[in-house]
Amino acid sequence: MESVEDIHKRIAELSSAIDLQLDVLKSLEKRRSVARRTLNSRLDPMARLPVEIASEIFIRCTPDSPSPVFTEEPLKFLHVCQLWRRIAVSCPSLWASIQLKQLGPDLDPDFLKTCWDWLGRARALPLSLSLHEGVHYLLSGWLKHFGRQIAHMELRLSEESQVYGVRTQGPFPLLQTMKIQYLKEDPADSESETSDDTDDPSSFYFISSSIAMLLAAPLLVECTFDSVRYLYANDHLRQGGSRMTHTSLRHLRLGTPSPGSHSSNSAGILLGLNLPALETLHLTDLDISPEDLTSFFAASGSPSSLQALHMSISRFENAEWRLSTQLLNSCFRPLGALRTLELFHGLEIDYIALLSVMRAQDFLPHLQHLPIHGRFGTPQHWKLVLETMLARGVGTERSLRSVKVISTVVPKKTDLPVEVLERMRELVKEEGMSIYVGSISTNFV
Repeated sequence: MESVEDIHKRIAELSSAIDLQLDVLKSLEKRRSVARRTLNSRLDPMARLPVEIASEIFIRCTPDSPSPVFTEEPLKFLHVCQLWRRIAVSCPSLWASIQLKQLGPDLDPDFLKTCWDWLGRARALPLSLSLHEGVHYLLSGWLKHFGRQIAHMELRLSEESQVYGVRTQGPFPLLQTMKIQYLKEDPADSESETSDDTDDPSSFYFISSSIAMLLAAPLLVECTFDSVRYLYANDHLRQGGSRMTHTSLRHLRLGTPSPGSHSSNSAGILLGLNLPALETLHLTDLDISPEDLTSFFAASGSPSSLQALHMSISRFENAEWRLSTQLLNSCFRPLGALRTLELFHGLEIDYIALLSVMRAQDFLPHLQHLPIHGRFGTPQHWKLVLETMLARGVGTERSLRSVKVISTVVPKKTDLPVEVLERMRELVKEEGMSIYVGSISTNFV
């Protein structure tokens, strides 16, 4: 009979043999896994493609603003097989854009590492960054580290302090395009369905905050402010505020004017800016006076640089902005280089004054495109439109090449005199003009 010591010894020998076999099994499983990957790589169509083509396929399968989610591209590519991982990691442009949404108060360290690794794979490429609800304090170092590579930035913010949180991580010397959007509270989430934050100071920004963002991006070319309103905007210059000169900004969009619903934005920031290179300007909420706008044009040298002006005057029943002969001559006539003038007007305006000024050859002499959205409806209105076309768009020395008149009051084709409609069609055929006259959905010409 075996002694206790012999049984312990035999158990130890068996355990050792089992461990040995387990090591052999693990080795065999590893070799099998390698063999399977080799077989997959031989059978995988991606393996037979040049790396450049495979990378392009990955890029086309990835959203323009991807999020760091493992179930979405491009992170998904890292977990298919080693081949796909190598292709994805070796493609810097696949990681040059990132979108971060609604970051909670507590961030997983693994998420932070994912963000670092993500933009690190972009190497030296210019970066595109989209931040919703500002910058989490744990991401501030990450933003500061990669800030000098950011070329495109979109910020969706709910409070002014979040603008400060981004700006303090600058400067952003390569930033070329920037959009800052203020996220209004959803009425469904508020106590009153008819809540209005017009008088709520917390819903306003200081002009200095927006200007500071521009200062942090000296090479900025295009900038959009959406749904931002400014506290004490009209007092900025009157209280000694100076204008900041930005020499590279060429396109400024303050909201998005449109025939129907549009996103609006205060024009108050113009009181603190001098933009000598400005070529395109979109204005929605005209909460500054015509004199203030004229002063901005003069300070910026806009008469020689501004190519396109898009204005909406439908948001405010402001008598100062009722288009009249005096307003057109004082505010717009100096803009001699203007090629496009687009007007969105929801008020009853003096179309006789508007179109009579438009007919003058010395009023915006280089004007090529004239879209107007307003309450056109009478035969007299349409005759005035035709007279403007004939005065500015016929002949070799005439500049006007495109006219678009959309009535916000749904017109009928019978509202247009037959002779007016026929003459417009002749201008299209004989002079090559582009003419759109009618409603949003129907061109009568």
